[in-house]
Amino acid sequence: MMRSLHHPVFATGLLLLATLASPAQSAVIKSAPDGFVSESAAVVDVRPARVWRALTNWSKWWDKAHSYSGQAGAIQLDPRGGGLLLERWDKNSVQHAVVLSAVAPSSLRLSGGFGPLQALPVNAILEFSLRGEGSGTRLTMTYRVAGPAANNLDTLAVPVDSVMSEGFSRLLNYAMTGKP
Repeated sequence: MMRSLHHPVFATGLLLLATLASPAQSAVIKSAPDGFVSESAAVVDVRPARVWRALTNWSKWWDKAHSYSGQAGAIQLDPRGGGLLLERWDKNSVQHAVVLSAVAPSSLRLSGGFGPLQALPVNAILEFSLRGEGSGTRLTMTYRVAGPAANNLDTLAVPVDSVMSEGFSRLLNYAMTGKP
């Protein structure tokens, strides 16, 4: 079963981010019963290729508390068109997303409903954009979710954004320090 969507961001992680990156900005930028858009962005003091390597090594930065298996290494990403973000443990498996496009080191786009969205008839696109900025990288993560208004997706926007923005912070930390 998917673990709780409410997990606080650790103060030490925020302190580390403050010293190594521009402040990460995360927000639900659109919300309605038929969908929402969540966005996180920051500038990190590492080159796009290094951020790309971190991003595509999903199991190293995604929080195991937000997995079905509870195992850090169970989630693997095959970063190529048609590849999967797949969680495997024992004789079980969960397909979290399908890779729509992977253009190293500038963009990664996946299709898949994470957490409670997986059981709903939604279209969900998770996109990462990496752009060189000065000696670093501007990383933007956008999650667009749309579906029938009867699903009241606006009630899921904040909790889903909370988990996704926590993942974004962990990704930034991993890209900069090798630790989530």
